[in-house]
Amino acid sequence: MRVMPFRVAPFDNGVYILVDDRSDAILIDPSMAEAEVLGAMRENGLRLLAILNTHGHPDHVYANAPVKEATRARLAIHRLDAYRLDLVSKPGGASVLPPAPRAVPDDLLDEGPVTYLADVEVQALHTPGHTEGSTCFYLPAEGILFSGDVLFSGNVGRVDLPGGDPRQMEASLRRVAALPPRTRVYPGHGPPTTIGDELGWLRGALQSGRLFRGD
Repeated sequence: MRVMPFRVAPFDNGVYILVDDRSDAILIDPSMAEAEVLGAMRENGLRLLAILNTHGHPDHVYANAPVKEATRARLAIHRLDAYRLDLVSKPGGASVLPPAPRAVPDDLLDEGPVTYLADVEVQALHTPGHTEGSTCFYLPAEGILFSGDVLFSGNVGRVDLPGGDPRQMEASLRRVAALPPRTRVYPGHGPPTTIGDELGWLRGALQSGRLFRGD
C-alpha cells in the first residue's frame, strides 16, 4: 500500500490517495483538489473505489461531488456529520467558500472496519470534538493514521465552531495518543508527523487541562 499526499491551497489542506497492489484506491478528504486527484488517477491508471471524509467542514469536502461524478466512487462520512454535506451546497452556509455542488453520501460510517480496499485494513476511529462525527482513519499494519482536524504537527483541532466540544476532543486526543509512537500521522492541514513526535507536549497539555483554556 502506498500513500500519495497532496497539500492544496488556500487552507493548506491535506489530501491523500491510498493505493493498493491492484491499483485500486481510496481518497481521504478531496478538499479543493479536484484537478490534482483526477490527474493522479489518470496518470497512474488508478481506480477510485471510495471517497472518505474525516469530517464535513467545507474545506475538506468541497470537491466531493465532482470527484465522485468523474470516478463513480462511493462517498462515505460518519453519520453524525452527514448533515454537513447539505450545508456545503447551500448559499449562506458557514463557509468562506462559494457553495459547492451537492454530494450525497453512499455510506454512513460508524466505528469499525472500512472495507473498500480488499487487502488493506482500514479502521474508522470515531474521534469527536472538532465536529460531532470527526473520524480518523487508522491502518494498523502500515502504522499510519489520517487524523483529519483532530491532531496536527504541534497543534490540535479547533473546538469553538458549531458542533465542537472540548471534553470530547480531549477524550479523542487521549485515544489517538495511545497509538504506537511510530505511527505516521497525516493530518488535515500542515506537514506529516508521528505520534511519538507529538506525545511530549500533547500528554503534558492533556494532563494539565490547559489545551482549551487559552493559557
